[in-house]
Amino acid sequence: MHKMKHQVAAAYSPWINGLVENANGKLIGRLKRLCSPGLGEDEYENAKGEELTWRWPDYFDTAIQQLNERIIPAFQFSPKELLLGLVINTTPTLFADTNTEPTLSEVSVQMAYVDQQRLDGASHAASHTTKRKATFDKRVLQSHAGEVIFESGQLVQVYVNATEMTMVSSKKLVPRWSAPRRVASRFGNSYTLTTLEGFPINGLFHARRLHRFIPQNGTALAALQEALQDKEVDKEEISQEMQLIEITMEEMESEEEIEDNEEAEMHTRHV
Repeated sequence: MHKMKHQVAAAYSPWINGLVENANGKLIGRLKRLCSPGLGEDEYENAKGEELTWRWPDYFDTAIQQLNERIIPAFQFSPKELLLGLVINTTPTLFADTNTEPTLSEVSVQMAYVDQQRLDGASHAASHTTKRKATFDKRVLQSHAGEVIFESGQLVQVYVNATEMTMVSSKKLVPRWSAPRRVASRFGNSYTLTTLEGFPINGLFHARRLHRFIPQNGTALAALQEALQDKEVDKEEISQEMQLIEITMEEMESEEEIEDNEEAEMHTRHV
């Protein structure tokens, strides 16, 4: 009825919820201020809470306009300027010239200004993101756990966040962590998993939902994990030996090339 659509966020990308909540918070903050224009004034004391709540549809368009015209610190431009190509710090067009059709050169200059402004906004956003990433990495590295990276073949458990907000009594005692899974591959901060039997599990699982699983000593799963670790060690040793062989072969080939060049140079000098 209200032409609204539900956007379902993926389970391995919880930061999307934060982006939505942040945008909603800005919109609600604007509406609160517009619905209470006399906040702190004498006439505000006589206003009723119900009247303030009912007013928000009248100020919705104004709130959207103010949000579009605000300067975003990360871009140092407003969304309206970047979207519509409103170039700042340029000489405004004379009113007499607004009735004439612009020339091709004027259009080219305007588009060049617009492209440069958008490039500046992207550069500012990248610089802002780099600073935030450096701060986040520093906080993670200084934490007790540090940087957590799961290797291929490692046993992990997946946090089942579907039952986190449920109020059903039968779900309260259900374990929040799944049975042991095995890491198959890594994609950024997400991983693909398989069952203990080797069957792949659909989807990607973010590192925030994973926890290392340590099997009990003396169990079959512990013995299997040790065997897999020994195979991984053997693979690493073989790969290191192959790298040493490749480096040695490259050095020998480079020495042969140097000798051939010296012989050719001596022959040229003799001739």
